[in-house]
Amino acid sequence: MLSLLLGLLSCGLSVLALQESDAGVIDWHRPLIGLPLAPPIFHHANVNGTTQSVLIVPTASNVLAALNATDGSVVWRHVFDAADGLATMRVAGDAVAALSGPGASNLRVFEALTGLLVSEKRVSAPVEGAQSGVDIAFEQSSGDSFVLNTNSVSRFGTKEWKNAEKLGEAVTTYSQLVHQPDALYAVGQSNQAFCLYLSSYDPETGAHIEHTYKHLPPRVESFLTAADVVVWVDPVTQSLGFVQLVPTLKNPIRTERQLKWIAVIDVDLGRSGMFVGVLADGAARVLKIKEGGVVESVHVFPANDGSEAMFAGGVNAEGHPYVVRMWESASGATAAEIYSAQLEGSVETSFLVPDYKYGEVVKLGIDGSKLVIGTTTGAIQLWDAGQLVWAREDGLSGIDVAAFVELPLPERVARADSGESFFSRLQRQITDAKDFPHYLAAFAQRFVTGTQEEIVVSAANGALVRDAFGFHQILVAATAHGSVFGLDSATGKILWSRVFGLGWAGAGVGGTVRPLKIYLVEGEAESKAVIIIAQRKAANGLVDTVLFKIDPLTGASMIDVEQDSDRLLEGTDVISGPLTEAFRLPNSDIIMLIDDYFQIIPYPNTAKSSAAIAKLAPKLYMPFIEKFSDGPRVVGHSLKLDPNMSDNYLAFRTWGLALPRTETLAGLVRPHVGPVASLGKVLGNRTTLYKYLNPRMFVVLTQDNAADEAAGCGLRVVDGAKGSVVYEAVLPRGEGGLCDVRATLVENWLVYHYYDAQVVAQGDTKGWRVVTVELYEGLLDEKTQSSDMSAFSADVMKVEPLEQAYVFFHGISAIGTTSTKFGITSKDIIVATHNHKIQAIPRRLLNPRRPKNRAPTAEEQQEEQLIPYDVLLPEDPRRTISHNYDVAGIRHIISAPALLESTSLVFAYGLDLFLTRVAPSSTFDILSESFNKVQLVLTVFGLGVGIAIAKPMMRRKMLREKWYQK
Repeated sequence: MLSLLLGLLSCGLSVLALQESDAGVIDWHRPLIGLPLAPPIFHHANVNGTTQSVLIVPTASNVLAALNATDGSVVWRHVFDAADGLATMRVAGDAVAALSGPGASNLRVFEALTGLLVSEKRVSAPVEGAQSGVDIAFEQSSGDSFVLNTNSVSRFGTKEWKNAEKLGEAVTTYSQLVHQPDALYAVGQSNQAFCLYLSSYDPETGAHIEHTYKHLPPRVESFLTAADVVVWVDPVTQSLGFVQLVPTLKNPIRTERQLKWIAVIDVDLGRSGMFVGVLADGAARVLKIKEGGVVESVHVFPANDGSEAMFAGGVNAEGHPYVVRMWESASGATAAEIYSAQLEGSVETSFLVPDYKYGEVVKLGIDGSKLVIGTTTGAIQLWDAGQLVWAREDGLSGIDVAAFVELPLPERVARADSGESFFSRLQRQITDAKDFPHYLAAFAQRFVTGTQEEIVVSAANGALVRDAFGFHQILVAATAHGSVFGLDSATGKILWSRVFGLGWAGAGVGGTVRPLKIYLVEGEAESKAVIIIAQRKAANGLVDTVLFKIDPLTGASMIDVEQDSDRLLEGTDVISGPLTEAFRLPNSDIIMLIDDYFQIIPYPNTAKSSAAIAKLAPKLYMPFIEKFSDGPRVVGHSLKLDPNMSDNYLAFRTWGLALPRTETLAGLVRPHVGPVASLGKVLGNRTTLYKYLNPRMFVVLTQDNAADEAAGCGLRVVDGAKGSVVYEAVLPRGEGGLCDVRATLVENWLVYHYYDAQVVAQGDTKGWRVVTVELYEGLLDEKTQSSDMSAFSADVMKVEPLEQAYVFFHGISAIGTTSTKFGITSKDIIVATHNHKIQAIPRRLLNPRRPKNRAPTAEEQQEEQLIPYDVLLPEDPRRTISHNYDVAGIRHIISAPALLESTSLVFAYGLDLFLTRVAPSSTFDILSESFNKVQLVLTVFGLGVGIAIAKPMMRRKMLREKWYQK
């Protein structure tokens, strides 16, 4: 037991060196909320005589959040589980109510300013399928909530009634609740029957008062409610129809035909009885409900000279309503006209939102003179009187691909390495002398304190250059929202951002650009270039594949015909159709793209690229997923050149992975590629296990959809050359019968994580499992040279797997591994857990040779550093590299080496972004911060003084001794 505790303690020491005071110094965390689903809502509250304001935002990332209206920071957020999808939310008083889950079955009420969960109720039993008829209304006096969901109308709070008389056969047609002092109304529409359905309830008891329907004109697609009136537009006659709600539901429909109406717009001022009506001539009117259900125009927005206008409404801190119309003027500026009901007039303002940087404005909110906008790229900005107050880039919550890019050498070093004349060198050194005071001060501080974080000495011009240890890099991240960012790895600051152009897909038909692959290649003059391969899809379904080549330092396009940085990135079309797969030619910067006809399209498409592919074609094996009529399959391919079919090489099928009839493909995991420092492992008895280093291995994940309870999840390690299965495991299905297996493969080491919902043997419990597998070449001291062996050698399948399983405390959403410059340092497994933490698991804990039911021998402890096996991986907070950060929604983890062999940069991204650096084997290649350099210098100085004093004395003594020698 003592040896186990000592082993676990040593496993935590390497991580402990990066904890406590390192938080916020060697790492950063960017909490995000995602793209707004609805316009942000300003909420104001008086706290101790001070008005505090937040913006309540529901997002497409299944998040309900509140942003600080002063600086845009996240005040609070609630991240809903994937199975508990946010259906709708409403704000009233100091409360925010949200419906979520299957059939909108869960009701949660939060404090608007703090996010404190006030109550959580189950409205009804979960109902699978599409949600319909979901809404929330409030009683202002008590703060109680009225809920409309798929099943019924209910009340929660000081008085509760649920599952009152159900909505009957019209259950799927009701969509809105309207609370008035005399009754609670449910309003819905049937497009098939051209009817407006109305029901009234007693809000105190839930008793059903009346139910009726009123015929609507054909082609009426929607309606809105304001105060106690339901309003719609007849698109045929361009008339405005409305009906006032009374408990008996006997009021007739009234119509306004003097003006030509084309739409009515809900601006979230229903409680104030205000909405917007749009006229056929382009003008718009602010309409208000008066006593008796009369609709009156209170303001006219004249027709604008630019794009189609957007409208929004809001209430300021004093309770006065405002309505804004916003449009893009003919000059390209964003113009806005704000109407104030209190001042009975309007003011105009304008500001610039560059589409090449932020995309188009799609969401709008208002608070007096303040406007908050949301764009297609995920940017959220607050403007006041034409000035930008703050901005957020929540599009980063949708990163699809990302890569680290090393910064270039300082100009003086690069020029010295490339050679320069004497006079050029002299001129450069005189110019560089201006940085000497800054360097000297930094050196003194670093020498005295030993602080390694202050090692970066930037030039006076603040240029992005490589630091001494390679910790400072650039992260290039492309998002699903059509934008690409350059992030500073040291601080998380956005250095630049660009928007992908839609090209032909944006010419009046709409479209999206979705990044698929990212590659780092050599640029010009020792610089780097980033290649992003994306799929451009129009709204009509047409697809093509486009390639972008970007300078990672500036975001500028590196395609010759596209050098203007003040434009959208249009890229270059490489395939007139979808991309099947893309591979990088080994040891080169040539990208091979495979179209849907299996043609190999090289980039750059030059004679040199074709010659390089032709040279390596007999040795290339390309397994990837193909789509068939019965589902996707993993198929292996080789290359051949057939002039009768194409001028390009073709990928032809060589093997297919056979799966049982009920088993479907769930995913494919490529191995992590990096330098291999050791070909084997020396054991305590001095024998050697040689690693199985097949560079063609990859992992295939499958799911068995059979109804049998014994059906499970499949995991296979497959040889990409001929489809041979190197390792195979059958795992139990998780909760809900779904497979949630996460795996990573590096060198000969496979680690996977799954949920075991079955009790297989006595003493076993349900829970999460982590399995570690190491693959070796045959028996002890048997070396088959798997890394250099032909794929068709008889010895290629001589594999000996060693594996062990452990109980893990948490589910995980992503898994990765560390990487270092030369591969000497031991690797850690990095996981993102469901409790919003990032953890590093040392390889020593996951060693499959940890002895069971015995203590390791002295030789095993010394040579292999083995510790006794324990089925439980302990919950050690020292391994939590995310410290106290709440890192939510992580989907991917990537790593990159620093210049120090001991250190790896780790970047986790998903809903949030988190970056840190870890040293799995401790920082063995630099002095620790606790090392006392001053004491060392004083000691050496003291020894030098002592030597200087003792040397003359010894010389005189030796001279005297010579006089007495015979």
